[in-house]
Amino acid sequence: MIRNIMTARNTCHWLAGAALIAIASLGHAEEKKPVVVGWVNWADAEIATKLAKLALEDQLQQPVKLVMADIGIQFQALAAGKVDMIPMAWLTYSHKPFWEKYQAKLEDLGVLYEGRLGLAVPSSISESEVKSIEDLNKPEVRARFAGKILTSEVGNGQYKTATRAIADYKLDGYKLVASSETGMLNEFDRQLKRDQWALLNAWSPHWMFSTWSLRYLDDPKEVYGKAEQIHAVGRKGFTSDFPQVATFFAHYKLPLKDLEGMMKQARETSADQVVAEYYAAHKTTFTAMFKGEPAITAQQP
Repeated sequence: MIRNIMTARNTCHWLAGAALIAIASLGHAEEKKPVVVGWVNWADAEIATKLAKLALEDQLQQPVKLVMADIGIQFQALAAGKVDMIPMAWLTYSHKPFWEKYQAKLEDLGVLYEGRLGLAVPSSISESEVKSIEDLNKPEVRARFAGKILTSEVGNGQYKTATRAIADYKLDGYKLVASSETGMLNEFDRQLKRDQWALLNAWSPHWMFSTWSLRYLDDPKEVYGKAEQIHAVGRKGFTSDFPQVATFFAHYKLPLKDLEGMMKQARETSADQVVAEYYAAHKTTFTAMFKGEPAITAQQP
C-alpha cells in the first residue's frame, strides 16, 4: 500500500512538473520576436522613432529594440538583415544614393513627413547682401563667413549634397566644418553670440528654426532639390515577417508643426517625456494607424 501511495505521489509530481514545463514552453512560444529599429542621433529622428516604439509596444505588445548608428551604417545593416527597419530615410535627394545602392534588398514602407535641406543663414543678414548660394562667391561675403560651412557628420547624405553645392556653384575658398548635430549647432550659437556671420548646412523639420530666426538661401541650380520626403524603410521580407508593424508605418504620419514643437520641448525636458505626453494625447489617432493594408513598394532584385 505504501509503495502504491509513493508511486502515485511520484506520478503526480512528474505530471505537475511536465505541466509547468509545457506552460513555460507555451509562454516562450508566444513571445514575440523584437523588431530591430535603427535610428540616427538627429532630433527629428529621435522623436519619430521613439514615438513609433511607444505605439508599437502599447498597441501590439510588440517588443522593439533600438539601435543607433550613422545613416550609411543603417542602410548597410538593413541590406545585411541586421536591422529590420529605419524611420528616417530622406529618399528624395539626401539618401537617394544609399537607396539606389541597396534598393534590391529593401522595402519602402511609406512617407512619414516632409522636410527640406539647404544652406541657411540668420535672418539678420540682409538679403541685399546674401540671398542666393551664388552670392557666397562675393569676396566680401566669403570673408564674413570665413569660408566656413557648418555641417553635421562627414559622409552622410547632406554632407555629400553640400560637397556638390561647393562644386556646382564653384564656391572656391569654402570648406565644410563637420561635427555632430549638437557640435554643429553649438558652434553656430557661439558664432551668433560673437556677432559673427554663420553659414549652416541646415534641414527641416528641426528645432533650430524654432530657436533662431533663419532663412534658406535660394538654390537656383536645385542642388539641394525641393521638398524632401522622409520614408520608413525596411529590409527585404520585413512586411511578411511583421505585417502589423508594416501596416502601422504605412499609415504613420507626423504633422510638421507637431514634430517641431516636440523637438523644441524635448530640449527643455527630454524626448522620452515629450513623446509619452504626445502619445497619450493622441492615442486615438495612433490606434487608427494600425488599420488598413500596408502600402509598401518592395524592390525586386
